[in-house]
Amino acid sequence: MKELQCGVIGLGRLGMKHALTLAGMCGAKLSAVYDTLPEQCAKLQERVSGVRVCTDYHDMFSAKDVDAVVIASPTSLHATMLMEAMESGKFIFCEKPLTLDADEMNMLQATYEKTHAFVQVGFMRRFDAAYVEAKRRIDSGELGEPVSMRCVSRDPSCPPIEFAKKSGGLVLDLCIHDIDLTHWFLGSTVERVHAHGGVLMYPELAAIDDIDHVDLELCCENGTLAAIEGSRNSHYGYDVRTEIVCTKGAVFIGAVQQEQCLVMTAHGQSQNTVQNFLDRFNNAYVRELEYFVETACAGTKPSVSVSEGLAAVRVATAANASLKTGMTVKCV
Repeated sequence: MKELQCGVIGLGRLGMKHALTLAGMCGAKLSAVYDTLPEQCAKLQERVSGVRVCTDYHDMFSAKDVDAVVIASPTSLHATMLMEAMESGKFIFCEKPLTLDADEMNMLQATYEKTHAFVQVGFMRRFDAAYVEAKRRIDSGELGEPVSMRCVSRDPSCPPIEFAKKSGGLVLDLCIHDIDLTHWFLGSTVERVHAHGGVLMYPELAAIDDIDHVDLELCCENGTLAAIEGSRNSHYGYDVRTEIVCTKGAVFIGAVQQEQCLVMTAHGQSQNTVQNFLDRFNNAYVRELEYFVETACAGTKPSVSVSEGLAAVRVATAANASLKTGMTVKCV
């Protein structure tokens, strides 16, 4: 396949970015888009010519001018759309998390096993240059065996409440990236989790059964340990960092500053910080779609598929159960 014809479902902030990335990517063509808001489709068409607007997202699953579908719809719709897409035989890229519901996890797994569909899950941190290099150094053996991992994921503010209502909450929306990285770096599935969290700054989140801070303690099947902090309270900027301690060394990923420029005056010192996730992981978002196109055109399976996506959801779901009970919960 010389060119992958792509359709994008959902043109919110991230879906719009994916659509524009595909429109300018060698080896890909943006053929069709769908969004419930016509004005979003119009904005896309103003920037990219020749793109067809679908009035029903189902049209993409039978369209001859669509080889691949990118699902960037609201989180609560991911599972339904993904199962329909897998049945269609299209190449699929689906944003995380794959589902918010335990029953849907079983249905997704069954559909995936039945169709053997090509599905790549949007865990973009696996495609960030720093994380890729850390993984390479650990896999090389020079640092010994991984022992423990510590992750910090801090958003600078509370998301819009309408988004938060359908996002699955802090753990499924934000911490799921770190849960996936735990599996990736430590080479083992999380066996049990204990969570502590609460509403510390945004009381409006309590009304929708969400929180703005959480600490997760994870134990993997191979004995390795991980700790994850998820927060909406870092008003100083978007702060994502990861540490992996090994038997012969350690890897530290991420920094708060946006560029290596420290300004000092008589009043003190200052530096610019990263303001949002699109700035911090811009290149990773591009690279994950490049990988999607390359892998689909080559006819090989993606490295982060439904199995990895569901493994992270299971741990996140167990963490939410732990928040409610105060007990350690097994991830089954």
